[in-house]
Amino acid sequence: MIVVSSREFRTNMMSYFTESNGDDFIVKTRDHGAFKVSIKPVKRDDTILSIPPKFRRDPYEISPSGDPFFADQRNIDMLEKRLKEAESEEAKSHEMLPGESLDEFLTRIEHELQD
Repeated sequence: MIVVSSREFRTNMMSYFTESNGDDFIVKTRDHGAFKVSIKPVKRDDTILSIPPKFRRDPYEISPSGDPFFADQRNIDMLEKRLKEAESEEAKSHEMLPGESLDEFLTRIEHELQD
């Protein structure tokens, strides 16, 4: 394992990133102690890049976690459409009855949908 000073690391950072081959090394600082650094390449997430540019948007505008699902405007449009349908007068909804178990509720809904 290699031990380097923080100054050495800052000066030659790219060489440590590109030449480490996944090896760990220690960066020593004067005031904050030592840190173990593990350089492991991250595979590129092509989820957002696979979305056609005209449909891409910043997922953080809607999702605090930046979920890539929200990076596609088509998904957002679909969700908005379904929410409007659910709020409309013709929307069919089902409520659990007081004391009804989840299994009983699902069985009842299944029978209602078959009729």
